Amino acid sequence: MNSRSSPRTPARFCFPAAASALFGALGLLSAAALRAGPPEDPATIDVGHPTGHVHDHANQTWPPQPPGMQNAVTLNSPATERSLAQARQTRAASRERLAAARADVRQALGARHTQAQLIEGRDKSGAELPSRLMYFSHSQNRTVEVTVDGQQVRRVRSIQPAVYQPEINDAEAAEAEGIARAHFAADGQTRVAALQAFAILAYQPSGKGFYPTRVLYISFHRNSDAPPEYVAWVDLTERRVLRSRQEGQ
Repeated sequence: MNSRSSPRTPARFCFPAAASALFGALGLLSAAALRAGPPEDPATIDVGHPTGHVHDHANQTWPPQPPGMQNAVTLNSPATERSLAQARQTRAASRERLAAARADVRQALGARHTQAQLIEGRDKSGAELPSRLMYFSHSQNRTVEVTVDGQQVRRVRSIQPAVYQPEINDAEAAEAEGIARAHFAADGQTRVAALQAFAILAYQPSGKGFYPTRVLYISFHRNSDAPPEYVAWVDLTERRVLRSRQEGQ
C-alpha cells in the first residue's frame, strides 16, 4: 500500500543583518546593491505568508507598470476570453455537424463516443491549417481523427488507443465517477459517498504509455487540497473497474 507524506511547510531562511556589514567590509557588494539598503529584518516578515511578500499594493495599478509609464493597453480580459471561447465552440459545432453527416465518420465512431476536441493551427506564413476533430470511440475502442478543410471532410483516420488518446472530457469523467462509486458502494465502502471525485486520463505504469482501452484514474478526496482516500482505474470501453484500493491502509 502506498504511503503518504505530510504536506511540507515552506522553508523560511533568515539572514542576519550582520552578514550585510561583513560583505560590505570585504568589498563584495556593488554600488547598486549598497544603494538598495539593508535586507528586510526577518522578524518583520508575516509568518502567515510563506514567501514573506506582504507589501501593501493597494495604491498600485494592475498589471504592474514602471514609474511614469502611460497608456498601457490590456491585451486580454475575461470578457475577451469568453468571446474567444464561444467563437471556438461555434466553429467546433459547425465542423462536428459536417463530420456527423458523413457515413464513414459515423461508422468509425459507432454509437458511443466522446464529443470532438477541435485542434486548429497555422503554418509558418500564418495561413490557417485544416482543422482536426479528435474523438474517442468507446464503441470501436479507437481514437478517431477527422480532418476538415473549409466545409469539406478531407480524411477520417482511426488510431489504436495504445498509440494515442485525446484528453478526457467532463462527460467521461462523470461516467467513470459513477462506475467507481458503484464499485466502492458494492464493496461496503460507504465513506466514498461523502468524498469529492477527481479524474484524469490514466497511463500504464513504468512508462508504458496509453492503455489499450480508454482508462480513467479516479481519486476520491475530502476536498481538493486533501490527499486521496480511495482510487480506482475505470475502463470506459468495458465500463468496469480494473483495480481499486483504499489509500493509507
